[in-house]
Amino acid sequence: MISEFELINLFKDIGSEYYKENGVIIPPGDDCAILDLSDPLITSVDSSVIGVHFPKDANANDIAYRSIAIALSDLAAMGCKPRAFSLSVTSNEKNESWYKDFSKATREIADEFKISLIGGDFTKGPLNINVIVYGTPYESKVLKRSGAKPGDYICISSEVGRAAKGLSDLLSKNNSKYIDDYLRPKPKFELGKSILEYATACIDTSDGLLADLEKMLIASECGAIIQLDDIPITTGIDDINAGDDYDLCFTVPKHFYNNSHYKIGEVTFEKGIKFNSSKGYDVSIIGYEHFKK
Repeated sequence: MISEFELINLFKDIGSEYYKENGVIIPPGDDCAILDLSDPLITSVDSSVIGVHFPKDANANDIAYRSIAIALSDLAAMGCKPRAFSLSVTSNEKNESWYKDFSKATREIADEFKISLIGGDFTKGPLNINVIVYGTPYESKVLKRSGAKPGDYICISSEVGRAAKGLSDLLSKNNSKYIDDYLRPKPKFELGKSILEYATACIDTSDGLLADLEKMLIASECGAIIQLDDIPITTGIDDINAGDDYDLCFTVPKHFYNNSHYKIGEVTFEKGIKFNSSKGYDVSIIGYEHFKK
């Protein structure tokens, strides 16, 4: 059985080579870490629970990567640069190799995005991963859910339903290219950065495209007309309600649209979402809700 002290040693230096560039002046080891940054600090927290956010038989590498990646996606949705993260792991696992694999993937994603692990905790109990992420704006502006204006185009950057297809293939033991879309989602930092100058609102599609679009429109006090036929789908029209894609859904003024992303609709003065389809699609908004019976 691995001790708590040995666990701390597995994780203590992850991202240490990025301390200076990320403003970490007091690293893990004291009761708190300290960051000294000239820009505003942007932070968010996400929990990943066994049987909800990953299958019960998922391996430690994928659990670690996915748990951190989906937390980072919130920073990407605000057009921010990732700087650091804290990690709290609750687990009943007794096998030392499980923690080594978990720390290996934690180091992998830290190196991928050049971020520093600045603290965390280990406790005993049902598997639950909590990740707090910290970032700073690339520019003076950050992207918010509010800000969409009537006449703006609504855009996404990739097919919807890829992660749902990946999870289905994973559970059915069907090896496919989509499994990584579910287990190893990529926070879209470059996309967030590239649309900063002209996007009026943005949200990441963690709970399903339509559910998250609705949240953005409510925050912006607007509505939308969605062209269902223009939404790129993976399996079928139900993909528009599938969660876990972690793409960015954003709005842009018409004169800034340049065909580099999928235009799926337009913001309207009238609140609510209306759907158009020449293919006869009939949909309703069914997003993921944790406490829904």
